Amino acid sequence: RRLVSAHGWWVPDRRRLRAMKVTVYYSPDPDKCTEVDVDPSDTVKSIKQKIIALYAPPEWANTALLSPHGSKDYFDNRKRLAQCRVQQGDMLKFAYARNLSKEEKLDMNMQGIETEEFPLPDQAQIRTMPPRPLPY
Repeated sequence: RRLVSAHGWWVPDRRRLRAMKVTVYYSPDPDKCTEVDVDPSDTVKSIKQKIIALYAPPEWANTALLSPHGSKDYFDNRKRLAQCRVQQGDMLKFAYARNLSKEEKLDMNMQGIETEEFPLPDQAQIRTMPPRPLPY
C-alpha cells in the first residue's frame, strides 16, 4: 500500500518498514544458522558485516556472498533488503568465497579443474617448455 504526499508523489507506507527477523545460514553445516534483526533499509553489505562478526572468515576467503537460501542469485552489496524483496521470516544463505585471479584460474584449468570461461590478456603467452636457466 502506498500513500500520496501533499506534492502528489508516491511514498512508501512507513508502517511497513519496521525491523524484522531473518534466518541466515552461515556455515557448510546445513544446521548452523542464526536469527538476525534487520531493517528493510539495511544494505546487503551491513548484513554480511553482522555475520562476519559472528563467523570469522577462513584464510583463503576474499569475499562474502548473501543470497536467498537455496539460490545462487547473490545480492548486490549496495542494495537494500527491501530492494532484494527480503521480508520478515525469510531464510538467507551466507557463504565465504574466493575471487580467483586470472593466473589462479589458468592454473586450475591447466590442472583439469573447470572454472567459468575467462579471457586471457593479449600480452599473455603460455609457454609449454620449462624455463631456461639464466646464464650467470
